[in-house]
Amino acid sequence: MSGAIQDHAGRPDLSVVVVTHNGPRLALQTLRSARQASDGLRVEWIVVDSGSCDRTPQAVARSFPDVLLIRERNIGFAAGSNRGLQEASGRYLLLLNPDVEIASGTLAEVLATLDAQPRIGAASVTQRAPDGSLLHSIRRFPSATRALGEAIAAPRWTPFRRWREEEPRAAAYQAQHPADWLVGAFHIVRAQALADVGPLDERFFLYSEEADWCYRIARAGWQVQHLPQMTVIHHTDQGVLGADLWAQLSWAKVLFARKHFGRLRAWAVRAALALRHALRAAHAHGRGPAARAAAERHALAVVLGLAPPPFATPQAGAPTRRAGLPR
Repeated sequence: MSGAIQDHAGRPDLSVVVVTHNGPRLALQTLRSARQASDGLRVEWIVVDSGSCDRTPQAVARSFPDVLLIRERNIGFAAGSNRGLQEASGRYLLLLNPDVEIASGTLAEVLATLDAQPRIGAASVTQRAPDGSLLHSIRRFPSATRALGEAIAAPRWTPFRRWREEEPRAAAYQAQHPADWLVGAFHIVRAQALADVGPLDERFFLYSEEADWCYRIARAGWQVQHLPQMTVIHHTDQGVLGADLWAQLSWAKVLFARKHFGRLRAWAVRAALALRHALRAAHAHGRGPAARAAAERHALAVVLGLAPPPFATPQAGAPTRRAGLPR
């Protein structure tokens, strides 16, 4: 264990919160991997099962009797994470997807870096796909300019390249790097930062909840940083999003803009997203699979408020659709 880890009168160094929804094999693999990388730390393990129907909670309880297992109905990632955070007492809090495997590095190394740099409020690490390819996890906040650039395919037009959602080159992931927000498959937050800004906003039932969290953390004066000390494998489907997920992704950006921007900027983001889906629906019509055109029309209707978002926080009872979707 690195000497940077300090004694805090028996308080856990780290609380690991995993939200599960079916898939016991990957969930157990995630827990084994994280535990193997936690030597030398005081860690509390919290699993929130969000309505599994395949005996995932039973498998977790049987394999890891020391885990605090909380069973909930299908409440979604943000609400499930918050349920776990309510029980967490660590100096740092790690939200870990149930399909993440630690490939290299240790949690002690990550915490030593955070202890040495006390202004870091939130961080993530290098993420790779199962085939070893880099997953771009360092992201920029939504904006009307970026949304417009994506709508008119500005990355392909040299004069407008500054409009695009630029992803840092692979070399940037080999060193510590600041970020607007970080993809939340592995998201570690300092307890004091959580106390300052509060938990995840459960209105973001799917997508943008980590962008919103990082935005609030940064606004409170904390740094958001990518750390190269660890590499994880994210066993997620990187294929084309289905119609509901495609619509939900844009709706989450609309919700982010409505929450954090003034009326004019939020309207501009919404208009740019609508333009993007309208142009792609027109281009796909008669030129590609009918499903792609239908997906773009569905997303357009959701962005314009003509159709409800596919996945939304319930007012009471169960969510409008199933949770536990790929992130």
